[in-house]
Amino acid sequence: MTKRIAAALVAAAALAILPLAAQAQSAGDAACLQLGRIDGFSPIKGNERAVIVTDKTSKRFKVNFFSPCAGVDFNMGLGIKTLANTRLACVSRGDYVLSRDPGVAGNRCPISSVELYTPAMAAADKAAAAPKSK
Repeated sequence: MTKRIAAALVAAAALAILPLAAQAQSAGDAACLQLGRIDGFSPIKGNERAVIVTDKTSKRFKVNFFSPCAGVDFNMGLGIKTLANTRLACVSRGDYVLSRDPGVAGNRCPISSVELYTPAMAAADKAAAAPKSK
């Protein structure tokens, strides 16, 4: 009888651990900007639909908004509010950026996506911000 109970407990524990392991693996495979690891931000010149966020490991992420976020390129500070209840969760679609600029009170910018900021993306953003010659 005790062997059956022990076997049932081991099986239940294995079933409980599997989703956590799969979640950790998928978070490791994809680019994950964790709320508790954010180190800084920088605006993209001429682009109010995204901001670059750097984490404590110097990885850069492009956080895209559903619509233009007024004054994001002139903000003195930004905050991110997530729907998750842990600082280890990845910032994702549906979370939002809060403006801390005294000139733009209560500005919330809903996040549409978060992606790893590649050198090719940086070059494209730089080219888009360059003045057009006539």
